[in-house]
Amino acid sequence: MRNYHSTDNQESIDINMTPLIDMVFILLIFFLVSASFTKLNSIDVNRPDSSVSDSHPAAKNVVVSIDQEGIIWLDKKPIDIRFVKSEIKTRVMQSEQLSVVINADNNVPTGRLIETLDQVRLAGVSNVAVATNKKI
Repeated sequence: MRNYHSTDNQESIDINMTPLIDMVFILLIFFLVSASFTKLNSIDVNRPDSSVSDSHPAAKNVVVSIDQEGIIWLDKKPIDIRFVKSEIKTRVMQSEQLSVVINADNNVPTGRLIETLDQVRLAGVSNVAVATNKKI
């Protein structure tokens, strides 16, 4: 004996998509808000203003920060000026196209900035930039 299925007896099955859509929107808002809180190297630095802005994508960027007290930071750790050259030199050996961004506070003396810049250049990095805020 054969069983025949008729379409008259079946009920329509609906899947409620509202909770799924709500969850996707909540995740989207969470990631947008959390992405806006990321800072450059997480060191609080008041950068100087500049009228000109360059953005050159590089293979690998290393950020060296100098805070308002003149402390140098590399990878979110304070580092002495005497060790900047050796730390950068080891990174140059790992990546040929290394570029360094110096993120200096506006109140840092020029001598401290130049001293750090010299150590980076002595390590063999030719692509060095100083981070600034774009003047509007």
